[in-house]
Amino acid sequence: MRSIHLAEWILSLVTTRDRAASTVGDLAEAASIHGVAGFWSRVLRTTASLLWRNVAENPVRITGLALLGIALYIGIDMFFAGLSGVAFFVAAYRSGNHQDLNSIGWKIWFTAPVLISSLLIGRILARWAPGRELAACLIYAILVSIYNLVPMLGDNGGFSNLLCILIVPAGAAWERYRRPVSKSLSQLARPD
Repeated sequence: MRSIHLAEWILSLVTTRDRAASTVGDLAEAASIHGVAGFWSRVLRTTASLLWRNVAENPVRITGLALLGIALYIGIDMFFAGLSGVAFFVAAYRSGNHQDLNSIGWKIWFTAPVLISSLLIGRILARWAPGRELAACLIYAILVSIYNLVPMLGDNGGFSNLLCILIVPAGAAWERYRRPVSKSLSQLARPD
């Protein structure tokens, strides 16, 4: 059943795969009583609960990692802004007039690096917070939303900023499934 596999995948983003499988098994048994909507409601509530538990267990470390991710975000953003400025002035010099910044080529030029860097930041956060990847991404998303509050309220940049916030967890999920799971969450929770 595909919905069981999807539910296991969602839960495995916030807990071990074995625990996700057993939790989904328990929820699937209760689905006969509560129905499909009840099953998915419980899957999402369990995911949110486990995600919040990952944040609450070590909030200082998770927040610190998120702040490091934001510093990386700002550094990459500044680099691409400088690169974009140089590209814009070179293009304006070659053509003899200013390029239309609303053209699709310039929109891709300005948006693609930000989206790619968001995916990479998600992967980096996943490496820095093994077993708590999405907890770091959640705090990162909250802090980046605060950082980008003014541009998001305006009409320019709001969509791309929102898209970047949504892509960071995709990078974390990619990194989590790319590496083999060698430690359980209980082993990761112990201080070094």
